[in-house]
Amino acid sequence: MAWEKSIFIGCTHGDLLCPDAASVVKQFISDWKPKHSIHLGDLWDFRGLRGGAKPEERAEDIQYDYNCGLELLDWYKPQILTLGNHDHRIWRVARETSNGVLADLMRKFCDDTETDLRKRRIQWSPWGVEQGIKFPIGNIWCNHGYSSTMYPAKKAFEEFGESASAHVHKPSHYEARHKDGGKAFTVGTLARIKDMHYADSYTAKLGWRNSFEYGLHNTKTGKWQSWSVVKEGNEWVSPIGVLTA
Repeated sequence: MAWEKSIFIGCTHGDLLCPDAASVVKQFISDWKPKHSIHLGDLWDFRGLRGGAKPEERAEDIQYDYNCGLELLDWYKPQILTLGNHDHRIWRVARETSNGVLADLMRKFCDDTETDLRKRRIQWSPWGVEQGIKFPIGNIWCNHGYSSTMYPAKKAFEEFGESASAHVHKPSHYEARHKDGGKAFTVGTLARIKDMHYADSYTAKLGWRNSFEYGLHNTKTGKWQSWSVVKEGNEWVSPIGVLTA
């Protein structure tokens, strides 16, 4: 078959995953039957480990957050996972903290993460601007994303060429004006946006959307197309109509 189906999600943020979003994605997978399932990072939230974490965030159960991420992997079953800046927090704290007890705990989480991903046969990459994984068809570079701009897909194309990324919680597309073509996209988040209080003072949050991406990829030419599914109010709107769980 020349054309193969795909689905891309990102920024699910562990225990902040929106149940409605999860239901819609599960139903879409059942109907669309993609061959390629990609997670573009921030599988976990780990908000208690961020530099500016509040005392109530530091008191939250990191194990529950972690288990929620594993639960998503078990039903989404991605072949590729590109870890994000939130996921990277356990490696950062393990390396940088002066608290020996916390360092030991984080090193255990790092070891458990690598073991759990290996058990699930997931091809994964660490977080970092030089990290990522090439999609099996064509030249799409999958990575979590790093730049937060008004036009994130355009910025991603300028930095990585044809690419799929997340990070900005905003669905966007860019097609280059170039004789050889080329394009990039970013996916939104599947988390409960209202509960992401660390960003309550950021105007960028006004542009955040629950969304995911699906596509078709030509195994002979490497050409591809993809489309966003975006939550508008209480409905999930796609190019093929309104989706229901």
